[in-house]
Amino acid sequence: MKKIIFILVILVLFSCKQDNETKSIKIIDLAGNVGKTEIVTLSQIADDIEYIPLQTTDESLLATPYTYTQLANGKLYIRQSQSAIKIFKINGEFIKTFNKQGRGPQEYEALYDFNIDALSGKILVYTEGRLLEYNAEGDFIKRIMLNRNEGINIFHPKKKFKIDKNLYLITFASYKSEYSSCVTDSLFNVLYYIHYSQKEQDIRKNSQRQRSLFTPYFYKFRDSVRIFNGYDENILTVSNSKRADTSFILNYGQYDAINFNLNARDISKLPFIRRYRNVYESSDYIFMQFHMGSLPHKPRTMLKFLRGGEKGGTLEEPITGSVFNKKTGEFKYIDQPELNQFGFAEDFEGGPAFWPLYISEEDYMIDIIDAQKFIDYAQTHKVSEKYKKIAEGLKDTDNPVLVLVKLKNE
Repeated sequence: MKKIIFILVILVLFSCKQDNETKSIKIIDLAGNVGKTEIVTLSQIADDIEYIPLQTTDESLLATPYTYTQLANGKLYIRQSQSAIKIFKINGEFIKTFNKQGRGPQEYEALYDFNIDALSGKILVYTEGRLLEYNAEGDFIKRIMLNRNEGINIFHPKKKFKIDKNLYLITFASYKSEYSSCVTDSLFNVLYYIHYSQKEQDIRKNSQRQRSLFTPYFYKFRDSVRIFNGYDENILTVSNSKRADTSFILNYGQYDAINFNLNARDISKLPFIRRYRNVYESSDYIFMQFHMGSLPHKPRTMLKFLRGGEKGGTLEEPITGSVFNKKTGEFKYIDQPELNQFGFAEDFEGGPAFWPLYISEEDYMIDIIDAQKFIDYAQTHKVSEKYKKIAEGLKDTDNPVLVLVKLKNE
């Protein structure tokens, strides 16, 4: 009798554990909000905003694009071409240029991507076939060859994420693989692989060509890595040596790609939802963009520019931003505040609409605005005296302005 009671208690506890795990998985309702957009102000999600001109000197001068940018340990890191990283203090003061381009064993031929360790400040550089690690001062530490492990090399390793000092996630570039990535120990022994779901594998098998929506997407969040495993609706989290867990589910509903012919010549006009570009996450929010195809959704309207820089009419794009509150489960598609702007309406200083370029572990969002655009905006819009004063102190040839936004933490 005692044995039966014990078994019943175990079953109840296991059932409760499963219920709790299921409840912890948040549903992001994409389908239920199709056709609904609203202008969201920055003050709804943030406490304040700062505009910080980046110091302009011959050595600190920046060139576009500013896409590869990170903020860590009070420093701003901006990749320049595929050769160097310009480093600034958070107050805009230039620190130095990190450049180890070359053909030596402690150098890289091309800087494809980089990552800054939030704790140590180490610089991890991704280059062809290998990774190079430097300390915060830029001194060489070690070179990591991912292709030495056949269980990794066969799938064409692409990028490495450090989860903790003894745990890594390696992404794969092989399109035909049944795995998108693997998790290894510090010696790069494979602990487990991340499988594509059966749904994702079926979509790939039924498609005659490789599509961007099949490409897995990874980003670091705190001491874990989030994975969009192709077009699968589950957003996975890798944070341990045992398995990947599902943290969020994207509800595509009737607008799921699996319901449409992906072999059509132009799939951009099909009415299904797909992720667009990068995803950014803070303690409370996830910011995503989506391509909406021909769905009944307000398009983003931007100005077209001709080769000489002259304006050439407008361009409508079926793309929208969104914000998901991880604590409340509320999801919103975001309407653009005005023509040729995208993101949250900036209601602190009256500046241009804001969309994050990066979010730090301290919940600071950043963006970067060219000096000329910053000046032009002050002349054509009703902005605060603070914004005007910064604009008046700029020249069109100056370095850009860092936009620093502190998110709410409810």
